[in-house]
Amino acid sequence: MRTENSIITVIKIFLGAALVVSLFGAGWNVYRRLPPDGSRPRSETFDPNANSIVTIVLHSDSASAPVNTQVEIYPIDFATAQKDFSTVLRPGKSFDDFLAQRIKGLAPVRPQLDSYGRAVTKLAEGNWWIRATAALAGGERLEWRVPLKVLGRGQTIELTVENAYERTKTF
Repeated sequence: MRTENSIITVIKIFLGAALVVSLFGAGWNVYRRLPPDGSRPRSETFDPNANSIVTIVLHSDSASAPVNTQVEIYPIDFATAQKDFSTVLRPGKSFDDFLAQRIKGLAPVRPQLDSYGRAVTKLAEGNWWIRATAALAGGERLEWRVPLKVLGRGQTIELTVENAYERTKTF
């Protein structure tokens, strides 16, 4: 009778230890898959998974060459953000306001355009969102909002006057 109790006690200790180890492992698995907290960007500098080369090309005709251009790439799934916005009624709040709130705190990757209008950066695979603005010499301002799904080793995104999200002119 005594050996039976000691065997059951050993089995209970073993199963209890296995339970603690599996709970710790599951928690660690969830923790390492959490999105970045915004304290650092998901770029080639900090993310070891950034192995996809993304090239951004700004096309413009010679009459309206960009004077000042800024490109920001955010680690956000644009389609999911649109779906989240449309599922819950938000009176008086536009999608632009919702998106600004959603990306607040996210550190964007900011590639610099060279003199030919090209920027190259490394990104991790996943869903990203490009927001670019360009001030033109004639007082016009262009803005692009492009969802980007990074897959594989290399991609090229072309920003043109035709695919701009918004084109404004100041007088």
